[in-house]
Amino acid sequence: MKPRLPTSGFSLVEVLVAVAVLGLLVGVSGAAYQKAMGKASLAAEVSAAKNLTQAYLLSASENGGRYLAAYDSTARNQSVLNAKGRPLGMPEARCRYPFRLAPYFNHQMDGTILVNRNEAQIIRIMGASGTMYDYGLSVFPALGINRYLVGGTVNSSGGVEYSAECVQTIGQAEKSVIVFVSGGSDEVDGYEYVIPPNGPRGQWSSAKWTKDSDPGNYGHVGARFDGKAVAAFLDGSVKVMSIDELRDMRLWSKNAALANDPNYRPQ
Repeated sequence: MKPRLPTSGFSLVEVLVAVAVLGLLVGVSGAAYQKAMGKASLAAEVSAAKNLTQAYLLSASENGGRYLAAYDSTARNQSVLNAKGRPLGMPEARCRYPFRLAPYFNHQMDGTILVNRNEAQIIRIMGASGTMYDYGLSVFPALGINRYLVGGTVNSSGGVEYSAECVQTIGQAEKSVIVFVSGGSDEVDGYEYVIPPNGPRGQWSSAKWTKDSDPGNYGHVGARFDGKAVAAFLDGSVKVMSIDELRDMRLWSKNAALANDPNYRPQ
């Protein structure tokens, strides 16, 4: 009788152990990939914030020290060009900051207005080109501007809303406050303006931010980086800050900073 040769197969226990180890490795590699992608997305938005702030300061230096108005109603009747050098069709799009600031970053929308996911989201809603696409770019830039407290909102008569609160010129910038911050809406990782936690024109939710939070409840600030947002300041610095950190009005308002009042309410 011939001796029985050892079998080359695996036992059920060995197979189960191998499957478990494989699953663990896939989970670990997936988590590492997600973490790496998150870091890359954050780095891209930090770079965009720096680019926008440099353009914003350049605009002021070339316009007698006047910061670009965040929203200018008088621009409705002006010629404002899109990224292809053609006049914008929608008057409302001419009023918002993105295309009016664009000449100061050479109309390079990628890496300034378009960052990470927001272009694909704009295309999904507005289409890939044409007037509606341009309109989407004006509404949903990745970074929103501190509309009422820096640059200002100019009405059709040329007046500035909340003029006593708003930093309009380099000479009024005694304190460095936020000019751009990660913006968001319930549909897009971006929005044209942001509102400070104590207004004007709004009040943030007191609830703690979660990944499912609507940025509209936090002044359109999008804390999409594990509960943090990218904030750019008038002195050119860029910081990554949590919603709780951003509740400090001294970061947003010159008057709050001068009064050293984190709970300041604009008049």
